[in-house]
Amino acid sequence: MIELWRGTVNAWECDELGHMNVRFYLAKAAQAVANLAEEAGLNPVHRADALATLIARDIHIRFLAEAHPGAPVYIDGGLLDRDASGATAMLVMRHSGSGAPAASFRIVLGHASPQDGRDFAWPRRFASRADRLAVDCPDFAAPRGIMLDTRPGTEASLARADVLGLQQIGRGRFGMEEMDAFGRMRLEFLLGRISDSVTNFAAAFPEEYAMHARGGGGNVGSALLECRIRPWRWARAGDGFVVRSGLKSAGPKVRNLVHWVLEPETGRPWWTVEGVAAPMDLDARKLLPASPEIQQALEAACIGDLEA
Repeated sequence: MIELWRGTVNAWECDELGHMNVRFYLAKAAQAVANLAEEAGLNPVHRADALATLIARDIHIRFLAEAHPGAPVYIDGGLLDRDASGATAMLVMRHSGSGAPAASFRIVLGHASPQDGRDFAWPRRFASRADRLAVDCPDFAAPRGIMLDTRPGTEASLARADVLGLQQIGRGRFGMEEMDAFGRMRLEFLLGRISDSVTNFAAAFPEEYAMHARGGGGNVGSALLECRIRPWRWARAGDGFVVRSGLKSAGPKVRNLVHWVLEPETGRPWWTVEGVAAPMDLDARKLLPASPEIQQALEAACIGDLEA
């Protein structure tokens, strides 16, 4: 793997859990992808005048170790595979002092037109440069709690969310500050909008929700351990969204969640997410096991056929 990004965890990138918020992992990964493209012989892919860009089609992330304010970190990576008009990038964020992994990213990328988002063939110069960037997937980056099966047709919709009884945990509109050079929503907000909403997910995190219902003052937060994101369409400034969420399964420590981010007017999906998450004791910095009563409530709330 080659180095693709290096920097620091800023205090303003950290949240109430005391570590870097998940959206900023993706923000830094997006910069690494752009640098990987340049290493592969492509022109700058994120500039407004680019004739080709890279668009994320499928993303798998594992959060492996906390990154605290002020921590120096870097990202290295390469290409796992490629075809005529796409490739899969493998990125690892590491702590600079030890080289220990903080997160891994497996991102399926389309070589696409900035105007209509359609994939088209790589330029000839890409092949020889891409060969030198070939890497293998590290063991720690392999999926653990989520299946990376082939992409099915999504059934996510407002109508189906109503049938399944998915909880509304977020609602709003996309702003100009969330857009990239082409006017599409930036990569990090695929997780940012979920992070902004998940505290409302009472069915999945009853411990944390009860703490806030009492007026706060507790030591429980919800931590994301792994996720798979499937973008279906890319929002533009002014578009609206609603987040509908359900609990897929629940073990003694971790819970599998599904989020559908939908356009309110049409009911169509913007993107869908499956995540593995857990409540966290913020004093001990450890995952918090569910009590028997909480476990019973979680199991009763599960929707077994729910998919992202």
